[in-house]
Amino acid sequence: MRSHPLVSSTSNLLNEDKCYKVSLVRRLHEDNLISITDHALLGAGDLLIVQLWIRSCKRVIDKGIKSLFHADRKICKTLSVLDVGYIPKITNAAIFTITSAAKALTNLSIGFCDEVTDAAVQMLMDRPSHNSSQL
Repeated sequence: MRSHPLVSSTSNLLNEDKCYKVSLVRRLHEDNLISITDHALLGAGDLLIVQLWIRSCKRVIDKGIKSLFHADRKICKTLSVLDVGYIPKITNAAIFTITSAAKALTNLSIGFCDEVTDAAVQMLMDRPSHNSSQL
């Protein structure tokens, strides 16, 4: 079995051409991830990530969220924790995409997403699998 190279810092993990280095990563969380882009999220969708914190990623918009969860990608089946808080350009459409596609999602943080309205929060509450202690 070939061993995968260890990555000393996650600051460049999700650059467009480096997602292959994290094929065995199940959790991505580091303050340096705040510089990722929508294009980088496209590559992350094919990883078996369980927990993803992209809080405060100012370069992520709804397009990036859609590409992350596009067409039943691997992350749709594995992601249980997602933090998209403090992302100023995330809208209700992104929240709808997340909740529709992420089948294993149990924890979602959307705090201080200025474009997310009460309608999105109500949609979260109305989900059939809703558990207010987790979402």
